[in-house]
Amino acid sequence: MPNDPDLNDPRNLWQNQEEGRMIITLDDVRSRAARFERRIRRRNLREYVAGAIVIAFFGASLWRFRGWQLAPPLLYIAGAIYVVFQLHRRGAAGSLPVDAGLRASLDFHIRELERQRNALQTVWMWYLVPFLPGFVAQVLTLAIARGINAGLIEFAGIFLVVFVGVWRLNESAARKLDRQIQELRAMETDRE
Repeated sequence: MPNDPDLNDPRNLWQNQEEGRMIITLDDVRSRAARFERRIRRRNLREYVAGAIVIAFFGASLWRFRGWQLAPPLLYIAGAIYVVFQLHRRGAAGSLPVDAGLRASLDFHIRELERQRNALQTVWMWYLVPFLPGFVAQVLTLAIARGINAGLIEFAGIFLVVFVGVWRLNESAARKLDRQIQELRAMETDRE
């Protein structure tokens, strides 16, 4: 018959083969969850250290200022404290229960990925915006003290570029987590 594929032709064999299903084991889920947990813990530790540095830096500079000039460092310190609190609240790493089976482990890992993805998607609100009052106060105090000049415009430009860059990096990381979630959900449906 002319319409039957030639089973000796490698191209036909390849095109007509059944799709292989990805099988995930309990060890796979535990390994992925452990790696993810370590990555989140390391990220959070870096952020906590950075927050402590911001607080120490601006705290040490408080003695140099008087009156309204205290506003920028105090606002930066308040922003850093808020960010560290929100990071702990939204982005703390969860540990996979040791006695969980495959289904419970997979569900737990997917929930953790979703929670971290959601935190990254809203990073502009809880991680970036809290530093804007300090930035605005600093720009205003510098403009009042020295006038609007090239250095002030450069400072504002660099701050905004870093602000947008951090936002974009976190959006990209959220998209990567979303792809991992979709991949795990596809494996989950293959199991059913």
